[in-house]
Amino acid sequence: MKVAILGQPGSLARETRRQLESRQHEIVTDAADCALYFPGSEGDLQEIVSSGRYSRLVLRSHAYAYGSNPKNPGMMEEGRMSLLPADAPERRWLALESAALNHVRTAAVRLTNVLDTGENDLLVQHLANRGGLVLAGRDPAVQFISLADAASALVAAAESSATGVFNAAGDGAIPLKKALRAADARRIPMVKLLAPLLKKGASLDQFQDNWTVSSERAKSELNWRPRQSTTAALQEFLDKRGGAGGPLLESYDDWGLDVDYIRAWRAWFWFLRNVYWRIDHEGLEQIPSTGRAMLVSNHRGFVPIDAVMHLSLIFTHRERIPRFLIIHSLLRLPFLCNFLTKLGGVVASEENVAKLFAAENLVGIFPEGIRGTFKPYKTTYQLNDFSKSSFAKLAIEHQAPVIPAAVVGHAEIFPIIGRIDSSLVTREFGWPYLPIAPLFPLAPIPIPVKWHVRVLPPVPFQGLQPADAEHPKIVREFSKHIQNLLQANINDIRTRRKHFFWGKVLDGSRPEPPSILGCRSQTAGGTR
Repeated sequence: MKVAILGQPGSLARETRRQLESRQHEIVTDAADCALYFPGSEGDLQEIVSSGRYSRLVLRSHAYAYGSNPKNPGMMEEGRMSLLPADAPERRWLALESAALNHVRTAAVRLTNVLDTGENDLLVQHLANRGGLVLAGRDPAVQFISLADAASALVAAAESSATGVFNAAGDGAIPLKKALRAADARRIPMVKLLAPLLKKGASLDQFQDNWTVSSERAKSELNWRPRQSTTAALQEFLDKRGGAGGPLLESYDDWGLDVDYIRAWRAWFWFLRNVYWRIDHEGLEQIPSTGRAMLVSNHRGFVPIDAVMHLSLIFTHRERIPRFLIIHSLLRLPFLCNFLTKLGGVVASEENVAKLFAAENLVGIFPEGIRGTFKPYKTTYQLNDFSKSSFAKLAIEHQAPVIPAAVVGHAEIFPIIGRIDSSLVTREFGWPYLPIAPLFPLAPIPIPVKWHVRVLPPVPFQGLQPADAEHPKIVREFSKHIQNLLQANINDIRTRRKHFFWGKVLDGSRPEPPSILGCRSQTAGGTR
């Protein structure tokens, strides 16, 4: 076909031309079957769209159009809305896409960091220049795509009839720090509040949170596959540059889990588990050593300390790492966001849960969510309504056995004795109010009470099938059953507990599980 290459010339445009010519397409300068536009000015693009000289239009766009934001779940699909600030310079990508999509046959290809200095991606410039400013306490997952793969994505879009937005990235992701370390690049940490003084604020935002993308739509509709993964493309780029800091692993966790980081904290976790809170536990053998499963527990702690202790127990005794679902507001704080993601935390979303279960992970969830965290102490062990959580639907849909874990003791480490209503706190942190605990407003030192953790056997599905996840009544009944099971065991442990600071109460016995009423699988022909 006849193809016109328009807009700003550069290394990617030249590589795209080379690949088109190798596939026997004719490069022209006038009317064509397809125009590939490499952004120059929006006015030029509007003239191209309105000219009527091109049957198809392919726009080179950028994956940073999604923005860097703690709400981003990671590995985003094309339907995800942009969270770029209204004044962000990168909103030009959205404006270009809007103009391009006025053409009836347009494909906008959102490329991640292209490993060529001529494409002016800030992270690639850092790698090439062996360092630069980054944000202190932030280590988001990042992605790369080789120049050849970026060009092949544009060529695939030109040859296809599919329209809309398509992500294109090398498979997988890598933590920012590991990428810079591999490049032997010096990191210069910058406090976010000071970045605007150096006129770097807008640029450094992309080093704050994840904006990794999924290329599945491009693979299925454009028949495009990257030849190199994120890490393979980066390794090749560094090898060509010379003087790299060391070889990369073949792959890294998509959300930032770092097993070495967990091992580095192991001694401190051991101290908290065995000395400070002296955790009395039983039933850890109920957690399968492999395969998908969902750990469900009652929740307490503004920072999810209970999740950290669950992880420590399971990693120590079962050699598994539970992937706890976390709310995005916890990722707003520097250093804390690194701590949680490196321990395996994943932003809660149905898409992420599906990916975690597809990889046969153990997924941890607190159905009470932030509501459990902020209960006054007098009602702290009375579970909130589990049906407000989607955990039961997800467990049924993905056929992941549910393993309840009842915990008593963690509520006393920061007992809420009062509250301060604050719109600022609600807006910035997503908290319903500012809690008052002992020692407020001094540094919150957790009280060294003794914890008791009882892990229960996996709950049978009673014949429930994935399709039953679409029946609200069945889902409510299943979630209520899990809630009743946990509540009965919490009450039992509290009854046995004679003192907050010492005493072993777990002896292998537990109350009889309540029956599941009405939890029967439904089919098109009725119930069974």
